[in-house]
Parts: sequence; C-alpha cells; structure tokens
Amino acid sequence: MKAMTASFRIALRDLTLLLASMITIIGTTAIAPSLPQMADYFRDTPNGDFLVRITLSIPALSAGLFGPLMGFVIDRWGRKRVFVAALILYGISGISGFFLTSLSLILITRFILGISVAAITTSATALIGDYAHESKLATSMGRQSLFMAFGNVLFVSLSGVLADFSWRWPFLIYTISLLILPTAILLITETRTTRSGAEKTLQGETNVLIPKTRTAFVCMITFVNMVVYFMVPVYLPFYVQSFSDGNSMKAGGLLAVVGLSWGIASSQYHRLRNSLSFERITMLALSLVVTAYVLLSIANGYYLMIVALLMIGVGLGTILPNINAWLLSLVPATSKGRAIGTMVFFSFMGQFFSPVITEPLTTAVGISRSYLLMGMLLVPLVVVCGLYEFKQRRLRVRKFEGGRINVDQ
Repeated sequence: MKAMTASFRIALRDLTLLLASMITIIGTTAIAPSLPQMADYFRDTPNGDFLVRITLSIPALSAGLFGPLMGFVIDRWGRKRVFVAALILYGISGISGFFLTSLSLILITRFILGISVAAITTSATALIGDYAHESKLATSMGRQSLFMAFGNVLFVSLSGVLADFSWRWPFLIYTISLLILPTAILLITETRTTRSGAEKTLQGETNVLIPKTRTAFVCMITFVNMVVYFMVPVYLPFYVQSFSDGNSMKAGGLLAVVGLSWGIASSQYHRLRNSLSFERITMLALSLVVTAYVLLSIANGYYLMIVALLMIGVGLGTILPNINAWLLSLVPATSKGRAIGTMVFFSFMGQFFSPVITEPLTTAVGISRSYLLMGMLLVPLVVVCGLYEFKQRRLRVRKFEGGRINVDQ
C-alpha cells in the first residue's frame, strides 16, 4: 500500500512538472489567434499594429533576459521556491490582459509574464533532469516536449475559438498555472544533489568543466531555430486572413496542427536517440524544417499549408528535446540551472527578435516570400551540423583505433 502511494505521488509530481512545462510554451503563443482583432482594436494607437505583434513576443524578451539569472538563483537557493513563486506570478500577470484597456499596460504585464516563464522553464527542466536517471534522460526530455506540444494544440485551438468572441478572452487561459499550484507546493522536493550543490561547489568537490564550444554551438542552434520558427505563430494568422475564407478559428486550428505533429515526434524522440547522435538528429530535423518553409512559401490553399505545418511540427518536436538532452548531457548536475538559464536566454531571445528581424522583411517582400528566405537561414546550420557530426565520428574512430593499438601492445 505504501509503495502504491509513493508511486502515485511520484507520478503526480512528474505530471505537475510536465504540466508546468506545457504552459511555458503558451506564455507567448496563447494570444496568437487574436492578434488581428487586437490590432484592429488598437488601430488608432501610434504604431499599434507593430506593438500588438510585440505583445506576442515581449514575454520572450523578459524570459531571455532573466533566464540566466533564474538559472543562477535555482542553483543557489533551490528549485522549489522559484517554481512555486513563478506559478503564482504567471497566473496573475497572464490574466491581466483580459481586464486592461491600455496597450502600454498590456505590454508591461506581458513583460512580467516573461519573467515567470523564465523561472518556470529553468526550474521545471532542472527538476525533471534531477529526477531522471541518465539512461532515461532522452525519454524524459521527449515526454516534456510532448506535453509542451499538447499544450500548444489544446490552448492555441482554444484561443482560436475564444478569439472569435473577443480578443480579450484568450488571456483567461493563463489561469491554468494556479490549478497546478497545489500539487507543486505539496509534492515537489529538492533532490540531495541540488541541496548540497552550492556547498560542494564552494568546497571544490564539484570541478567538472563545461565544454564551452559545444555549449555555444547548441545555444546558437537554439537561437536561429526560434527566430525562424516563431514566424509561424506571429504571421500565420495574418497569412490565413489573406485567404477569402480565413478567420481566427482556422488560424488556431492550423497552429494546432504544428502542435499535434510536434507531440507525435517528441513521443518518438527516444527511439531516434538510441541510434543517432545529437548532431545527426539536429541536421535531419533542420533539413525537414527547411523543406517545410519552402512549401509554406508557395502554399495558396490549406492542403499544402497543412503538409508544411505538419513537417514544421515534426522538426520542432525532434529539435527541442534533442537540444535539451544534448545540453544536459554536457554539464554537471550542480550547474544544470545555469546551463538551462543560458539556453532559456537564447531560446527566448530568438522568439523576441523574430518579429523584430522579420517585420522589415515581410513589409518588403510579403509574408510568403519571407517564409522562404527565413527557411534558407537554416541551411548553414544544417551544413555545420553535418561537418560537426563528421568531425565527431573521426574522433570516435581515432579513439577506437587507439584503444585497439593499446590492447595489441
């Protein structure tokens, strides 16, 4: 009986962390289907159209800026305190947009929302990494990405329905964090490693160097991937509106297609990882996304658009758990928070700068051609991943041959 109770508590604890991971992805995208109506409401505000698009991405700016700080804080003072406080802040700041009538105030509360997203992302991912055995890391990261995809499908679809009633209603989705709060308070505990991590570091007991070059490479992939991907939630609703029968509900449904294929791909990530290296998985996934953006750029109807979005979702559902598992495999346990915080910085900076970078591009050449050009931005990364994989394979061959020589001697 006690064993069953303990197993149930562990399962509920893990579910709490997965649900928390799920709501981080909608910190920015939950209001995406309502952007056209919101832009119309604030049309008389100076630069209103641009500022409305920034409301989607400004949580990414604050999440990125505060990500490294949150990583340091959770390594220093523990995961649970930050996690619980962030859930409360997420709910309060997220729902504020439902009541506010000033675009400036909405931007401020969205900035605060991003801080809570940074705290939840770093603490939840670190806790999942703490609880997971090294051999199960790929499975845990895949499961986390699966829940994020499920959240994308569920809440963006719901947002599309709510946005047809009013652009304000999607802001109510953020109350979900308050439903997670009770189990977070009752079930989340610090692991022994994290409790003693700070003391060990000070005493010099943990002296594992972080490979800076590989970590920087992973962060660069994260940034560029997010710049390119975030064109989908930012511009797809406007792209759909250009069709004769386009509306917010269809935009939400199309965005949900990305989440659906993302979730399916994430659930199978551990199978890929069993047979392929991190570098090769990234190369294949990015190649798929490049192809998808080419198709999206020439789509003049829903069928081709759905195919492209399915491919984008598969690519994203493969890249995200792969990047997280890759990073966590490079760093010692007591530095996970700081490493994840750095990843959060590059990930959310990519999301924030996506509309800043692409707005002039879409103005100059249109949304469809912008999809094509931004897809091509991933091609150099595909090449670099291929070269990196080739280099790593040569190193492994040399080590193997060196070992055989030693054995023969």
